[in-house]
Amino acid sequence: MSISSFRRKRSDTSVASIEKKYSINLNARSDMLLGNLLEQRGFDSLTQLLEAYRGHLTYHPRKRRIFLSHHIEDQPQVKGFRLMAKNPNLELDFRDRSLDEVINSQNKSYIKQELRQRLRRATILVCLIGNATAWRDWVEWEIETAYELKMGVCGVHLKGSHGRPPPKLKGAPIAAWNVKDIVAVIECAAARRS
Repeated sequence: MSISSFRRKRSDTSVASIEKKYSINLNARSDMLLGNLLEQRGFDSLTQLLEAYRGHLTYHPRKRRIFLSHHIEDQPQVKGFRLMAKNPNLELDFRDRSLDEVINSQNKSYIKQELRQRLRRATILVCLIGNATAWRDWVEWEIETAYELKMGVCGVHLKGSHGRPPPKLKGAPIAAWNVKDIVAVIECAAARRS
């Protein structure tokens, strides 16, 4: 069997077959083909997808478009987190503009509309968990909306934080404050997104 026919066969495998064989839930249509799923989620191979799904992939196979959800009081650490995009070994593109453009309005409908547009530009929501993040209504709304938009969702405990994750993050991968774990949860979220 040639390599090209092996690849064709592998990319023509259904999601249902993969989920059954590996006892996982990829949150995709069962009749979807592996090749389409890999392209949609930004992976080059089934091996990468499985490693990411299990939280073991410590590099980005493709650039990830990130929306940061956080409490405004954690802004100094958020700025530090965003500096990771400058690391040549990481493939991150922040799409939230949370530090560049503040939504200057008291109108909740308008704020939701603006946030939804920013969320749509990303594929992964990273909730930065500080000491008071769990009680923030806007963080909860952003997480809920990310799920509705079929984004990957994960969390990262800010350095020195003892806060609990927001309830809407239940079941999402959460990392400690170190680059290896952060990359792994972002890739896990990419693999599990619906």
